[in-house]
Amino acid sequence: MERPGFQLSVLGMLGVVAAIAVNVWLFRLSVLLGIIGLNVTKHLAIAYLCEVIGVDKRRGPTPTARPPRLPVRQ
Repeated sequence: MERPGFQLSVLGMLGVVAAIAVNVWLFRLSVLLGIIGLNVTKHLAIAYLCEVIGVDKRRGPTPTARPPRLPVRQ
């Protein structure tokens, strides 16, 4: 049974709750700080999602891309 690609762990859920709490606190200080906090949180969430779905994974050469092997005479 495979694990789904996007599954939040307990640590991930704590991170989401902490991000929400920090953003609420920043909005209480000033609107500008709250907007900057939301922007940082948005970028962190997008980076995490890109990592989970494998946007920038390096792929090796495909097996069909190799030239065919010729038999060697002895």
